[in-house]
Amino acid sequence: MFSLNVSERFRLLILLVTVLVLVGPSFEPSVLAADSSASSARYRLVWNDDPASTVTIAWDQLEGEDPVVYYGPEDFGTDWEKYPSSQKPTRLNPGYREMNNHFAKLKKLKPDQAYYFVIKDSKSVGKRFWFRTAPKKPKPFTFVAGGDTKSQGFELEVGRLSNQMVAKLRPLFVLFDGDFTSGDGTNPDSWKLWFDDWMDQATTPDGRLTPIIPVHGNHENGEKDVIQQLFDTPYQDKCRTNIYYDISIAGKLLSIIVLNTQIETGGKQKAWLKKRLKKFRKSTFTMACYHKPFFPHTKKKRENPTQYENWAPLFDKYGLDLALDADSHMTKVTYPIRPSDEEGSHQGFIRDDEKGTVYIGEGSWGARPRPNNDDKPWTLRSGSFNQIKWIQVFPETDEAAARIDIRTIKIATTKDRKIQDTYVDKVGALDEADVFAIPEDITLFSTEPYGSVIRIPFVK
Repeated sequence: MFSLNVSERFRLLILLVTVLVLVGPSFEPSVLAADSSASSARYRLVWNDDPASTVTIAWDQLEGEDPVVYYGPEDFGTDWEKYPSSQKPTRLNPGYREMNNHFAKLKKLKPDQAYYFVIKDSKSVGKRFWFRTAPKKPKPFTFVAGGDTKSQGFELEVGRLSNQMVAKLRPLFVLFDGDFTSGDGTNPDSWKLWFDDWMDQATTPDGRLTPIIPVHGNHENGEKDVIQQLFDTPYQDKCRTNIYYDISIAGKLLSIIVLNTQIETGGKQKAWLKKRLKKFRKSTFTMACYHKPFFPHTKKKRENPTQYENWAPLFDKYGLDLALDADSHMTKVTYPIRPSDEEGSHQGFIRDDEKGTVYIGEGSWGARPRPNNDDKPWTLRSGSFNQIKWIQVFPETDEAAARIDIRTIKIATTKDRKIQDTYVDKVGALDEADVFAIPEDITLFSTEPYGSVIRIPFVK
């Protein structure tokens, strides 16, 4: 047996205290991970119904049998027996994209409430995660919107940076506007990688998972029901390829219409769109999202006049506030515009600050940016870099009118198929108590005279 003198004992004590200070938080019961050999993986949360009272938890069941989701509003870590509620899978899709896809739809949840959960099966208990339901009544919230990721190379790495930004911003949800992987969406390894990355990078350090509202893009065209099979999205007319649906957040503070540019944009989808726009006339704000733009802001992508003819007049007639697209791998924000062939119009649109729709997006969550070489007279700003949209929605108060604030967050710039600069690592992570703060060291796309925020209703 060895002995220590007083000086050595003091140094050892200081070392032990330092170690406890540095690693102590990881031993808090609320964030304890279960065995790293957990038999469930590739978790994703999906909003496919009323987000104030339901959520769908999807995962890949690697091993074990009889998985059950145990959940409740109080954090019991991985002590599954203490959670007051449980849900067995409500849908199974084994073998699809070489994953054992399980879906558990949780119902009768309380609005604007944190819920903690674990998945237990015959072999293990998974790590504890948590999520927040949407408010049922008008209340401020934030979300992230964007699309277009790839499955290899520097584009994969940039997409991972965007995922990390999601974790730092802690949005209520993510609106992912199509093109999840490279190719046509039929490669199992690409989907496994996307889900692994999402779970690894977009999860906050305290285990918060962000629900996804998924949109079908052209890189899902190999089998046009793929996002229904992997995310359990709603569909129309009993046909799993007719993936278009709607979600309302915070009562009807924001109603979101998810459209599909990869199937017939007229016919049944157009008729459905008209009904939804009419239904949401009483919403404070209405937003449409779809993958392909009407008129891209790069010359490398073709224009979509039929899509414009089918949808734009309806957007105008029913007063759509905001439209999100992707596909072109760049960034754009327009002035409020409406369909017109009058003098001063261009490509069927004219600026109308009072009654127009603001169009944003064009993708580049991770995909290599294309040049922004096709601006229009009604383009407010555009750029060629990787980006996501950070959107804050505020209801009317006694002091202020309802509004939407739109910011474009720079993720990276690339050159010669290599990452040139990144803008994520130094960004300060937001606290759950203040998700509206502007993070330290964030890089926002800003142009004069509007600065970094574009507001709806539009402020000149």
